[in-house]
Amino acid sequence: MSSGVLQFLAVLSGVVAAVATVAAVLWAVWSYKRNAASQVQLLALGALQHYLDLAVTHPDLASPDDSRPVDARYAWFAAHALVTAQTLWTLVGRDPTWLRSVDSIIRQHGPYLRSGAFVCGDFSPEFLAYLRSRVPGLRCADTADGRTPS
Repeated sequence: MSSGVLQFLAVLSGVVAAVATVAAVLWAVWSYKRNAASQVQLLALGALQHYLDLAVTHPDLASPDDSRPVDARYAWFAAHALVTAQTLWTLVGRDPTWLRSVDSIIRQHGPYLRSGAFVCGDFSPEFLAYLRSRVPGLRCADTADGRTPS
């Protein structure tokens, strides 16, 4: 073989190695993103399943009628439900399918959110803004210093 052919083969093997390296890196990034998205979906599903298990255990608290008083048991359950809603909203809230689940949880506890027993400070400001957009008349509980948060 001539030296020109050998030089061409050396350059070609370097190009092939570089292309293979770039392809491997792109594949790794794609796989990482796909796996991360799957993990987020699994976390959201686990949170929703835990809430639904709790709802099955306490059906009287899971589907209250509008006249249900806000006693300690119901406040506990509603707070848990809203933490689940915030978790889902944070993890997968940009997905319309998941957003329907979040909105369903919020709707079930609308009377609680309007009762003044809801502790707004326990939730992120962004989620609180979302709640306010979904529940007209949302009222926050008084804080320890006597002020009612806005």
